[in-house]
Amino acid sequence: MPFVIVEYSERLADTFDRRAFAREVHAVAPGLINAPVEAFKSRFRRIEESFFAVTDEDIDAVFIEVAIGSGRTPQAVERLSETVLEIARKHVTGVEGRRLHISVESREMERDFFRSHKE
Repeated sequence: MPFVIVEYSERLADTFDRRAFAREVHAVAPGLINAPVEAFKSRFRRIEESFFAVTDEDIDAVFIEVAIGSGRTPQAVERLSETVLEIARKHVTGVEGRRLHISVESREMERDFFRSHKE
């Protein structure tokens, strides 16, 4: 951990530089929350279909969740969300004629309940 989970509208596949986004998050975020660079892992999922409100069919979206170990100050978690949002805005370009929504949620995972295995 930390885990960066990104879901993005399929229409953004060609306008979202996912590798550059992950590289920058992995370079900048560890210093914000005092975590080792090696601990960061990012994964991406395309959203085939999504619906917003009742009639908003002209929206493409990027939903980012950053899951970190518990114990950070609220200010550090807030700063992390703001920074990841800024990085995403640099690496995602909206599709012409469509609106782009980007959201970031940084949340803490309870360390006592997290387990992993590495070989």
